[in-house]
Amino acid sequence: MAMSSQHIQLIQSFKKVIPPLLFDTHKGEAGRIGVVGGSEEYTGAPIFASMSAFRTGADLVHVFCTTHAAIPIKSFSPDLIVHPILDSKSFSDDMNKWLPRLHALVIGPGLGRDKTVLSNVEKLIDILRQQDKPIPVVIDADGLYLITEKPGLINNYVNCILTPNGPEFERLYEKVMGVKSEDQKKEKDKTQLAQKLADALRVNILMKGHLDVIASPDNQQPIQCGIDGSPRRCGGQGDLLAGALAASYYWTVKNGDQNQQSNPDKSSKTTEQQANTSKLTPAQIAAYAASTLIRTSSQTSFNRLGRSMISTDVLKEIGPTFTKLFEK
Repeated sequence: MAMSSQHIQLIQSFKKVIPPLLFDTHKGEAGRIGVVGGSEEYTGAPIFASMSAFRTGADLVHVFCTTHAAIPIKSFSPDLIVHPILDSKSFSDDMNKWLPRLHALVIGPGLGRDKTVLSNVEKLIDILRQQDKPIPVVIDADGLYLITEKPGLINNYVNCILTPNGPEFERLYEKVMGVKSEDQKKEKDKTQLAQKLADALRVNILMKGHLDVIASPDNQQPIQCGIDGSPRRCGGQGDLLAGALAASYYWTVKNGDQNQQSNPDKSSKTTEQQANTSKLTPAQIAAYAASTLIRTSSQTSFNRLGRSMISTDVLKEIGPTFTKLFEK
């Protein structure tokens, strides 16, 4: 299938920010990611998000979960650094010790809706907003439930991406805009609905669906990722996307100046491509790359396994797919 010029542009922009694999780098330079989630009922989601961040290329992943979730998560992989503090009364103090060591956060996978846990997440977001340079944050799953209840928590958090699926988007849109998105008869194009929500909340939106829609505030150029994925809707694929996105987002925010450097070729075509690239935000580049990565990994796995495919199978494809998409 022929790729659009925008697809090529986005992939090339992402390639520029990928940390090189060098022998003189140090552990952690390619990303120290925190995953905030994991409860007694839901231990798989934070594992998927964490391992996806690893397979995308992050160096270290910390999981901040509830006490009951810690042992199952620890048992899954010795690669994960697990902190059973999410339901602790000293959560804020504990997180203050770890936040300076983290480059990006995923909030939501397996979070659950326990009041103590959600209260601690509120405190965490407040702490993040007080930082001089708030780190990139991806909010998914039950983290979106909290944001829908209290949208003001993340209003104007520049380095934040919300990743709602269709129903989650509907609920958040109605809460923020005061009207159901389906009632916006003139806005049949979902890209415009996503843009309206991004502008209203002053955060980035990755609306998941048959076509993923990615909008940044004031950008007025929401983009779509329509790379073929898989028709298999097994649980966990959204968590894989959240983890891959956290690592990708850190890279685009950290190395975003790579996409602003001028090209010595002054041809009109090159100048036009540079102008288009400058309109893309770090969030859009990261979200498009992560969406492409997980969709392609899912497609490869489905082609091999069909209906029996599960998200653990997709996880195994992330590394080879990343190499094929971005490093060859």
